[in-house]
Amino acid sequence: MNTLEMLRALRAMTVLGDIASGAVTVADLEALGIRDAAAWARHAATYHGPTRQRARQAAARAAGAGLSPDALMVVEKHVRKLLAGAAVTEWELRVELCALRGTVEEIDRAAATRVREYNRGVEDAERKAYGRRALKGGKNTDALGNRTFTVTGPERVIADVLGGIRTVAGQLRRDDPRLTYEQAMFDAFLDTRGGGPAREVVITVLPLPESTKVLRQEGDETVFARTDGTTITGAELVAEAMVEEGYVGIFDPVRGGVNVYRDERFANFKQRVLLSAETILCPHPGCTTPANQCQVHHLTAWEQGGETNIENLSMACAVHNARNDDDPNAPPRNGRLERRAGGVVHLPPDGGPPRENIHPIRTLSAMALSRT
Repeated sequence: MNTLEMLRALRAMTVLGDIASGAVTVADLEALGIRDAAAWARHAATYHGPTRQRARQAAARAAGAGLSPDALMVVEKHVRKLLAGAAVTEWELRVELCALRGTVEEIDRAAATRVREYNRGVEDAERKAYGRRALKGGKNTDALGNRTFTVTGPERVIADVLGGIRTVAGQLRRDDPRLTYEQAMFDAFLDTRGGGPAREVVITVLPLPESTKVLRQEGDETVFARTDGTTITGAELVAEAMVEEGYVGIFDPVRGGVNVYRDERFANFKQRVLLSAETILCPHPGCTTPANQCQVHHLTAWEQGGETNIENLSMACAVHNARNDDDPNAPPRNGRLERRAGGVVHLPPDGGPPRENIHPIRTLSAMALSRT
């Protein structure tokens, strides 16, 4: 058996079964350098220990038979985030999430989306979720003398804070091009701690039938996507005085953005608004960079005669914009973005079929909504 075959055979349910039977102990895992040995013991008890939900426990084991150890850890991470009072029980959710397939990142995002949908239906969900806000870290110093902390809070609060910091960071980098993005973000964070950084302009994507519901305050159950990578319900849109944003985008399901209207027209700004609403995230498969952190990308490069019009433009993060194979006559290295019917796709360098970014929030992009 070669290394690849051994890795294919290493399935999470097999490991949990061996731990539950005593064939593998926590001490064995720790001796092998497994950092989460204690967590694996807990998961073994969950999937093989005594429970009143034996039928669903067996169903979860069957559904998760093909999951890797890392994928199962992701499943359990999201099961723990289910709020009390949700429409499903933890075991029902566990069976559902164990049936997910894809890369670990894709399973992670799909699981987060499903749990979020269930949590939205919980009475007083916002207050319960806010109760889990936290700032952690700052205790351990690395070899360079630096420390790290993490902040967890409501998505739009974090997006607003980061949006303001990015605005200041951009100015800092213009003043001093030697600064890296991360250095500028840190310096901007220090600059904005005492005051409220200016908020970014965030465009909300509204398909016409749903916007009618919002205006009539009948859209509480409807979820919309925003170009800062967050989502918002119809009720929350009304609460934020959605009509004051003043932007309306029109999208063709094949060609993408057609026009955007506001009192003042600035072509470059208009194009960025349309492209951001069209993609929500960088269209490269697996990328999670929100559109408002992306760059405008020429699908046919300017040097190759490409024009600066909507059909030849897309948003793309700095990394994938730089890596794109702009010269169609050069040997392929990283693949390239191309507009096809229904949106922008990535053409792999090996000549394989086009790939889309299948992040769940992309289903709420303007292009996805215009196809429904």
